[in-house]
Amino acid sequence: MKPEGGLGGASFAPPPAVITGAIVVLCVLVEVVLTLAGPSLRGAVGANAALIPARLTGVFVARPGAFPAVATLLTSLFLHAGWLHLIVNLTFLLWIGRHVEAVAGHLRFAAIYLLGGIAGGLLQVAVAPHSTDQVIGASGAIAGVFGAYAVLFARSRLAARRVLGVTIAGEVLTAGWYLATWIALQLLTGLAFNRGGGGIAIWTHIGGFAVGLVASHLLVRRLR
Repeated sequence: MKPEGGLGGASFAPPPAVITGAIVVLCVLVEVVLTLAGPSLRGAVGANAALIPARLTGVFVARPGAFPAVATLLTSLFLHAGWLHLIVNLTFLLWIGRHVEAVAGHLRFAAIYLLGGIAGGLLQVAVAPHSTDQVIGASGAIAGVFGAYAVLFARSRLAARRVLGVTIAGEVLTAGWYLATWIALQLLTGLAFNRGGGGIAIWTHIGGFAVGLVASHLLVRRLR
């Protein structure tokens, strides 16, 4: 896919996406190790390295030796609930990540990815501070990349609309469609795991997407 409409409407073949590739390789390696090690290690890693909102708010104290609660905002981004969860996430990361990285540059792309994941995790904690559910996966970080992609490349086909007296630009509405599509796919993935919608941390997607929107707007101004 060659994106159209971004930064003047020009299409281009992006250069090698170093950070995108590194993230994919790392996530796959982690999943391979956990698959080979068996359920016991997967459960132990999840208990120690997954984001558990109640740990960050101090409601729940982890066992000795667990990763620091703050660190799990990062470690959780590289854990997944299985191969299906991993493949869905990495497919979309490969699809859009290489284009965003080509425009943003390696370091800025890494910042968008990590900050999107961290912001998504923090928003999930703020919404459910007492939850002891494990939040894992790169979905929040990828949602941040989605937000950046929507600003940098999406060609808006929607007219601006007024909602509650506020004018919403067509580009923002288009970005909203990207977010809705991403969340819908994550919900379908949750259903495939027989966990239902309750297994998807929706607020991580929303928080990550918002970071991607803001970061890419700042990037566009800088490029111009």
